[in-house]
Amino acid sequence: MLKAVIIDENATSRGLLQTILVNNGWEVAGHTNSNAKGLLLLQKLQPHFICIDLGQIDDEGLLDRIRQDWPKTLIFVIASTVDAQTVQNMLARGVHGFFIKPFNQATVANTVRSAVLRLVKQAQQPTN
Repeated sequence: MLKAVIIDENATSRGLLQTILVNNGWEVAGHTNSNAKGLLLLQKLQPHFICIDLGQIDDEGLLDRIRQDWPKTLIFVIASTVDAQTVQNMLARGVHGFFIKPFNQATVANTVRSAVLRLVKQAQQPTN
């Protein structure tokens, strides 16, 4: 079972996303409203993926730290809206997908599954 950590200042968003993830067979190993606690959860729980609010990503280089310290952890951004520039920027920085509020259960599940399948296919490709 894949484990997740959720970092979002909004308790309602954390709760809704947790329900969606659990309903689709994933474990939410931890959630928090702060980046500092989120990093502690990442270190302690070693989740397969993290869901983090867009507004919290650039705090103190959080995204770069996650990419450096947990390179195999999938990163999904939580946002109310995103524009093309933000999507391109986040994908270039290693983000694997987006969850747009209000959450749609099928879309969240498909986003996670697609990202996992892409990684599996990449891992199966022979390197020259």
